[in-house]
Amino acid sequence: MSVAQPAASSTCFVERDPQVALARRATVEGIGTFLLMLMVAGAGDAVLRSGGLAGSGPLPGALATSGSLIGLILAFGAVSGGHFNPLITVLQWLAGERRLDCTIAYVVAQSAGAVAGAMLADALFGIGTHSVAAMPLGKLVPSEAAATAGLMIVVFGCSRSGRAQTGPFAVGAWLAAAILATPSGSYANPAVTLGALFTGGPVALSGGSALLYVLAQSAGALAAFLVISIAYPKRSLSLGGAAPTPVEGEAS
Repeated sequence: MSVAQPAASSTCFVERDPQVALARRATVEGIGTFLLMLMVAGAGDAVLRSGGLAGSGPLPGALATSGSLIGLILAFGAVSGGHFNPLITVLQWLAGERRLDCTIAYVVAQSAGAVAGAMLADALFGIGTHSVAAMPLGKLVPSEAAATAGLMIVVFGCSRSGRAQTGPFAVGAWLAAAILATPSGSYANPAVTLGALFTGGPVALSGGSALLYVLAQSAGALAAFLVISIAYPKRSLSLGGAAPTPVEGEAS
């Protein structure tokens, strides 16, 4: 199968060499999502254990999430693309940029990594399970949709605009802002939302809330996909405007 693969230097969230074994790339996605969720849940657990860090609000979570994600994308992006978020992977598949088998492998690895990260965070802080308070989802669900749409616009906007190197920092900046500025806290990631079912800390979600969050995130991602398709209709542009080189075999 021949898949158009843009030059690595001009893209973001696309692996440098799609010929690398899928198992290796998916494993890296799982490890990265594991570490991301460890920081997300761990930041909440740290606040809980310290008695709430009076006055800090969502700031610790914003710093931990954005900082860890920037570092992980920079560290692993060349191998797997550094998604750590099923929505990025699925939208690439919808755009014809990623094969279905790769998409499934990435999403499974991301989901497993998030669950493991959440459980390890609680174990490290000695946080047990606790009842999750009911939330007023009437405002939180639209919040998740908006936060996710913004995140996907930043991800794909950086990727398609020819400013690939700015991608990790732009994503980190958006997430920090959205965590602080949205009532839902901007999970904006189905894998992280799944992991939230397995933590007893402040980021924990109930099953019903998590399902609604994922639906809202999916709707936001599709809205962002439409916006990006209008703003950047051609995925094939590189920094110099050259056409992509077809990649044979196990392309992403």
